[in-house]
Amino acid sequence: MSPRLISLLAVALASACADGSGLDDPSGGAGGGDGGSTGPGPSVTGAGGHGCFDTETLCAGACVDVSSHPDHCGQCDNPCAGDGTSLGECVEGACINGCAAGFVDDNGTCKNFLGAYEAWPAECAGCANANPYSSACGCPASTSPLPLHVQSDCPGVPMRFKTTLDLCVTSGVAESSDFGGAYEVDDFDGWCGATAQCRVGNPMAGNTCACPAGFDDVIALRSIIRLPCDNAEAGNTIFLCGNMDAPFTSFAGAYQFDDFAPNCRVANPWTGDCSCPAGSTDRVYRVMVDGGAGLYGSTIHLCTP
Repeated sequence: MSPRLISLLAVALASACADGSGLDDPSGGAGGGDGGSTGPGPSVTGAGGHGCFDTETLCAGACVDVSSHPDHCGQCDNPCAGDGTSLGECVEGACINGCAAGFVDDNGTCKNFLGAYEAWPAECAGCANANPYSSACGCPASTSPLPLHVQSDCPGVPMRFKTTLDLCVTSGVAESSDFGGAYEVDDFDGWCGATAQCRVGNPMAGNTCACPAGFDDVIALRSIIRLPCDNAEAGNTIFLCGNMDAPFTSFAGAYQFDDFAPNCRVANPWTGDCSCPAGSTDRVYRVMVDGGAGLYGSTIHLCTP
């Protein structure tokens, strides 16, 4: 065979390799036959020059499955935003924002605080203030009562008796949450039933008398309690932990309003006075306090949905 013929044959073979014609199918079938490939073929080119499969979409230079990708859910650049309270999962191309561990779903909002309630003291039994979420003196499912010791007076009866203000909480803590729990501290160390001055610990801070990190909007509310060992009256303070930087979902602060002037004992940091912010509801709970007029009645106001 002449050198010129050999050269022409080499060019023809190179051309055939370039377009795939005239060669055996790599899957084993003849070129142009029915053998085909065994899986989906590349449709578009991703990073590194690799082809995306038919089940994938090219997003930001990468081949992704938009049916399950949390940053490209259903289409490119459509993230499922988890914020610490929610998961932000992508399921079949749709964002499913289920609640993270320690939070409960309330009509699509993940919360760690679902209202409060206060029963009348045993001497005048009954439900003084029902929880709006349960319509009873009890917590809704998936929350637990955080009982804060207080005293209250029966309607129209000039007496004071021990009871509890029960907050309905979960264990969840996240920077995006507006509520960080509560705790209760006695005036003095070593009173019966307390650890040092810590009478009721915060379940969102390891059951210590503290707020979780980031919940620096602390509201201190006064209370007079009866000690469990001898029923003596003693003073203490209820601390509520909040985060004004987070969107309002379950807690918009609190304030305390006394029966006697100057009345506004503790202003709400969310408003700067004894009021609840717009969009929240003022929930009122009866307690006893001390002051220039001796021991007398007061009300704790929780601002919630």
